[in-house]
Amino acid sequence: MNKKVVTLITVILALVMISSTIEARQPRNPEMLKNLRFGLHMAQNNLFEARHLLYMKDEIGLTADQQKKIEEMMLAYEETAIRRQADLKILETRFAAMLNDEKIDRKQMEKMVRDISNLKANHQIDHLNYLLNIRDILTPDQLKKLEELRKNMRHGIRERFNQNRQRPLPPQK
Repeated sequence: MNKKVVTLITVILALVMISSTIEARQPRNPEMLKNLRFGLHMAQNNLFEARHLLYMKDEIGLTADQQKKIEEMMLAYEETAIRRQADLKILETRFAAMLNDEKIDRKQMEKMVRDISNLKANHQIDHLNYLLNIRDILTPDQLKKLEELRKNMRHGIRERFNQNRQRPLPPQK
C-alpha cells in the first residue's frame, strides 16, 4: 500500500512540474508575440518605429533636425491613433450591444461591420504611411547603418534564444 501511495504522489508531482513548465513557456500576452512578429517584419523592410530610431539616434547619426521631425511625427501619429482606437472601441461596444437585442437589424449589423472594418483598415494605412514618412527622413547611409544593426541584433537574439533553449532554432535561410 505504501508503495502505491508513494508512486501516486510521485506521478502527481511530476505532472504538476510538467504543467508548470509548459505554462512558463507560454507567452503571458498573446498580443505581445503578434506585435513582436509585426515589428520584426517591419524592421526587415526598413520600417522602424520612431521610438526605436530615437533610442538609436547616436548609432545611426540622427541630426537634431531629424530628431525633432521624428518626435513631432510620432506625437501626431500617437494622438491620432489614440482617437481612432477609442472610436473603434465605441463602435465595437455598440455592435456587441446590438447583437444582444432580441431582433437584429441585418442592414444595421452589416453597416456596423463595414464601419469597424474601414476604421481598422484606415488605422493600418495610417500606421504604414507614418512608418514610410519616418523612413523618408533618413539618409541612405543611416538606412544602411540600421540594416547592419538589425542584422547584428537578430543574430544576438538568436544566440541568446539558443542558449536559453535545449534545441537550437533551425538555421537562417
